[in-house]
Amino acid sequence: MKRYAGILAGVLLAGCAPAAPETAPPAAPSPQQAAADYPTTAPVPGPAPTVRVPAPERRTLPNGLTVLYVQRQEVPAVQAVLVTRGGQADDPAGLPGLASFTAGMLDEGAGGRSSLQLSDALEQLGANLTTSAGWDAAQIGLYVLRNRLPEALQLMSDVVVRPDFPESEVVRMRDVLVNELTRARDNPGAVASNAFAALVYGNEHPYGRLSTTATARSLDRNRLVQFHRSYYRPESSTLILVGNVDAATVHPMVERAFGGWQAGSVPAPAALPTPPAAPTRIYLIDKPGAPQSEVRIGHPTVSRNNPDYFPMLVLNTLLGGSFTSRLQQNLRETHGYTYGARSSFGWRRGAGPFQASAAVRTAVTDSSLIEFFSELNRIRAEPVPADELARAKNYVALGLPRSLETNTALAVGMADLATHGLDAGFYDTYVERVMAVTAADIQRVANRYVRPGESTVVVVGDLKAIEPTVRALNMGTVEVRSVTEFVQ
Repeated sequence: MKRYAGILAGVLLAGCAPAAPETAPPAAPSPQQAAADYPTTAPVPGPAPTVRVPAPERRTLPNGLTVLYVQRQEVPAVQAVLVTRGGQADDPAGLPGLASFTAGMLDEGAGGRSSLQLSDALEQLGANLTTSAGWDAAQIGLYVLRNRLPEALQLMSDVVVRPDFPESEVVRMRDVLVNELTRARDNPGAVASNAFAALVYGNEHPYGRLSTTATARSLDRNRLVQFHRSYYRPESSTLILVGNVDAATVHPMVERAFGGWQAGSVPAPAALPTPPAAPTRIYLIDKPGAPQSEVRIGHPTVSRNNPDYFPMLVLNTLLGGSFTSRLQQNLRETHGYTYGARSSFGWRRGAGPFQASAAVRTAVTDSSLIEFFSELNRIRAEPVPADELARAKNYVALGLPRSLETNTALAVGMADLATHGLDAGFYDTYVERVMAVTAADIQRVANRYVRPGESTVVVVGDLKAIEPTVRALNMGTVEVRSVTEFVQ
């Protein structure tokens, strides 16, 4: 109490103290002096660091499961990622969405534990487990402290090898999926993405098949069991463990967890033909009253294993893969048509898509298409200036350490390499191969893999507002299609 009273008295006395003599304030700097105090040039980035990923130690279980151990001792934790067949390209022709639904159901009950019991067991270990299916593989991830790894691997094994697919959970999650597909009809972005895939690849191609409420309702436990039995096999799987993992100590734990997984015949991968090129065609899909138009422009390109991978990485960074890319600077910064414009290459086992996209204001839909095609043609026709190319290469190369800095990021990166049959030393030469890309390389790959004259263009927006002006562009044949063709 005395302490607080003393503080209060000091405040009151300070308020009663005689005023200090006035002094003239310091003179404000002149505008010229103020300007001189600020830097006028951006800092120059240093050289891209050499990134050395620890060489994995490879072991193989008698059942064919490949196991990679990557030691990082800094953190007493382990990230495990198992990749196996059962990606979206493995969906049966008449049942798109089965792979994703199967992967999503793996942790909804496994090894005799219910979904809640499995969740509780993971929580008791402080572990995190995820399941998903990409185009080329299913992935199961596990993050746990090293001292709880043996128990956590047993739970991971149950999810991978012994999922129960409880009927009640299948019905519940199927209803969730149907509701999500129904809501997608009101999402212009989802409509545009579905339409782009279907129109680029066609409904006979694995990349062009679309899940619908009808196909979702036909998902049942028997289909999940059969799909899992066909594709989740050890000989077509790789388990990557990154972190505090000495192979001599950890491998016996892996053997106990996954040694009983039985090998079996895995179906051959589905054929993934590249659709033939065709002149640019524009598809308009009506969304009455929409304040924005969703735009997708692109075509099939090449597979993940293409030898031009590194020039294409830099090309995409220049065109639409970063905030300072040409599409972003043109459509957002210069013209104010959109919050964001971007481009990407879809890296898959087959010829994935090149795509440029944005959500633009309805009134400038036609102007946006002009600017999109202007940039797609410019990157092909004009050599990239040296300073712009250097910035793009630095962006890619300097981003590598961040993309691999955590155990989780490195494990996911190694899983991608395993999925596509790439060497584990891929990252050792990554920076030098990026920095070796030349302006001639950019122009060469742009002319080969960015083809504005052979593009599928999808625009989802207010048809009454956009159709007349888009047709007037004379960029290609224009067709009007229905939302219900692509989201059902």
